Amino acid sequence: MSLDTDNSVLYPNNAPLGLLSLGARTQLLQPDRVLEIVFQSLKELVDYELAVVLSIEQGNVLRVRKAFGPLAIPALENFSISLDQRKDIAEILQSKRPKLFHQSEAHIDTYYGIIDLPSGHSCLVSPLYIEDLLVGMLTIDHRSCNRFSPSIVQFVGTISRLISVSLIQTDASTDLLKRTRVILDERNRLLDENAQVFHDLIGVSPTWMRVLDDIRLVAASELPIFITGETGTGKEQVARTIHAMSTRNQGPFIAVNCSGLVTTLAESELFGHEKGAFTGATTSRRGRFEIADGGTLFLDELGDLPLEIQPKLLRVLQDGIIERVGAEHPLHVDVRIIAATNKNLEDEMTKGNFREDLWYRINVFPIHLPPLRERDHDAILIAQYFLEKIRKRPGYGLVEFSDQAIDKILQIPWYGNVRELRNSIERAAILARGGIIHAEHIISYRDQRQAMHENVLIEKSEIGSLEEIEKHHIEKILMQTNGKIYGTDGAAAILGLKPSTLQSKMKKLGIQRPARS
Repeated sequence: MSLDTDNSVLYPNNAPLGLLSLGARTQLLQPDRVLEIVFQSLKELVDYELAVVLSIEQGNVLRVRKAFGPLAIPALENFSISLDQRKDIAEILQSKRPKLFHQSEAHIDTYYGIIDLPSGHSCLVSPLYIEDLLVGMLTIDHRSCNRFSPSIVQFVGTISRLISVSLIQTDASTDLLKRTRVILDERNRLLDENAQVFHDLIGVSPTWMRVLDDIRLVAASELPIFITGETGTGKEQVARTIHAMSTRNQGPFIAVNCSGLVTTLAESELFGHEKGAFTGATTSRRGRFEIADGGTLFLDELGDLPLEIQPKLLRVLQDGIIERVGAEHPLHVDVRIIAATNKNLEDEMTKGNFREDLWYRINVFPIHLPPLRERDHDAILIAQYFLEKIRKRPGYGLVEFSDQAIDKILQIPWYGNVRELRNSIERAAILARGGIIHAEHIISYRDQRQAMHENVLIEKSEIGSLEEIEKHHIEKILMQTNGKIYGTDGAAAILGLKPSTLQSKMKKLGIQRPARS
C-alpha cells in the first residue's frame, strides 16, 4: 500500500484535518499553551510515553524546553546535550529529516543516564527547522519496540514544522515579555515622576486633562512655550511643571514678572549691566537671562514688557545672544523661554504695544489654561488639596468642609480662579477656627467687594466713586495687616490679588503703605 495514497492509514480518523486546523485554532494562544495542545492531539495519534522538545542555544547546545508523557520526569528539566559531543545527533539535525532508530541499530540513547529505557525501545528524532534555521529537536520514545510506523514518521515530520513555529514564538514572547517588563518599569517610573511633577496641577476635567497632555507633549522639547489664561489660572505652576519634566530640570528656573519692570531698568534686569554703565552701577551685575543659563526663564505678563525691550528679547529667541548694558561684547546664553499673559496680544499688536515678529516667535506652542468655572468639578478637588496642606499646620488638623461648604464652592464662579479659591480656603480655615468650614465661611472676591460696598455706604453719607471705595477698602486691609503685603496673612492674599497687582493699585490710587509697628 502506498504511503501517499491512503490517508486512512497515514492519518487514522481523519487526523490531518484536526491537526491542520490546529494552527488556526492556536494562533491566538500563548506559545507554551500551543505546545501543550499539539502534544495532546499528537497523543491521540501516536502512542508515545515520552515526547520532548529541545531548543538550540548558544554554544551548539540543545536544552529541554518541554517534556510530555508518563516518562517525563523532573530530572529532564534544563537537561542539555552538547552537539559537539553527540556527533550522531548533530548528523541527524544536519539531515533536516526525521530519524527512526531500528531495533537492530546501535545508538546512544538521547537521555542516557536520566531515563532508564530498554535497549530495544522505540525512538524517533525529528529536527526542528524554519526554512534553513535550526531551532531545536523533537524526540519521541516508547519502551516497547516497533511502535512508530513509516506513516507516523512522516506525520511527525509534518507536525514538526508547527512545533518549530511555536518554539520561535515562545522565544519571541519571552524576549517580548522581558522588553515589556523593562518598558513597564520605565513607564511606572515615569508615572511616579509625573505624579510628583503634576502634584500641584490638580484636576480631572476633560479641559484640564488636555492641558496636561499638552504639557507632556512639549516638556521634553526645546520649543518656546506661550501660556495664556485668566489671572490666577496657574500659569507659573504650569511653567514650573514643564521645567521639571524637561531635560533642563537640573538647571535653574527663573521667573520674571514683566509688569513690574520699569522701562529704565528693564534692560538691566533682564540682560545685566557692566560696572559704570549708568549712575549707580557700582558693580557688574548678571541679568535674568544669564542667571537662567542652562535652564528655563519664565516671563510672566509678557504683554506688559516695555516695547523698547522687545527687539532684544526677539534676538535672544532667534540667536541666543544678549548684551549687558554698557558691555562691548555680546554673550551667548542657553535658555528656554516660557512666556505667559492674561492679555490678548493680538489686540496689543493692533494697538502698537507688542511687536508682531516677537508674537510669531514666542507663539510656537501655545497652551491655554481654562478658567476654573469651565473645569466642571475640579474646584472641589483643588479646594481639598489646599485643605490637606492646611491640615498639616498646628491647630488645623481637624479642619474639614461641610456639605453646604462644598455646594457653595461649586456654585461660585471663581473669577479669580485658583488663586482666589486658595485665598478663600485659607480665610475659611481661619474663620472656622480649625473646625468645620461652613458655607458662610466660603467668601469669594465678589462677596468681599459687595460687603465692602455695603460697608462704605453705611460709613459714608455720600456714595463715592468705585476708585474711592476700592481705595478705602485697600487702606482698611493694609491697616489690619499692619502694612504687610506678602504672605498668606498679607493684604494681597486677603484681597485675592498678586502682591505686584496690589502694589500697582496702591500706586495708581495714591495709597501710602502704613509704617509697620
